[in-house]
Amino acid sequence: MRVLVIGTEDLTGEHVIKQLSDKQHEAVALVGTKSKVDEMGRLGAADVFVQENDGYAKAFSACDAVIYVGDASARTGESKPILIDHQSVIDSVHAARDQGVKRFLLMSAMRANETDKGGSGTDGAKDQPEELLRNAELTYTILRTGKPVDKPGKGKIEAALSLKSKESEIPKEDIATVLVEALELEEAYNRTIEVSSGEMPIREALQQISSD
Repeated sequence: MRVLVIGTEDLTGEHVIKQLSDKQHEAVALVGTKSKVDEMGRLGAADVFVQENDGYAKAFSACDAVIYVGDASARTGESKPILIDHQSVIDSVHAARDQGVKRFLLMSAMRANETDKGGSGTDGAKDQPEELLRNAELTYTILRTGKPVDKPGKGKIEAALSLKSKESEIPKEDIATVLVEALELEEAYNRTIEVSSGEMPIREALQQISSD
């Protein structure tokens, strides 16, 4: 499967590229600067496009799926562990649909339907791209995660349509594994899934959601 990865600037995106390559998928990286091209190649990307001029549109061409990774870097701060450029997600959904992409996975925040305490509405605005994706006639998966952390992956998670605790952490490596495992897993199709660190192997945790 040819898979475009958007959001490769963070460790999560890098893990996604590597894991796609390890599973014999054709990973395509969309990067913001030319300085990232060689790095993506070393991680296993079959093609790398720079997000300028016509590079953006070309990146979607002939792709079977898109994985959009939210900005989960430390600079987003403790209160907002994932920041998403809402317009970028919206543009990506439109581009995917226009280019005939069938599958779209979006990494989002577990508290995406809430507004930040400051009242700016930033977090709550995440509903807009999520809702657009649900109605875009794409086979989607929206992955709402706990706080991403730079720790080694455990390979085990807790996953449900709605988790009781919204304050948990999850290693970025495990987030990447969830995204890659969910790519061709029917139990994840057209669902919004919440994940955090847990005690169940990742694939098993995703498969059991269908019985929730």
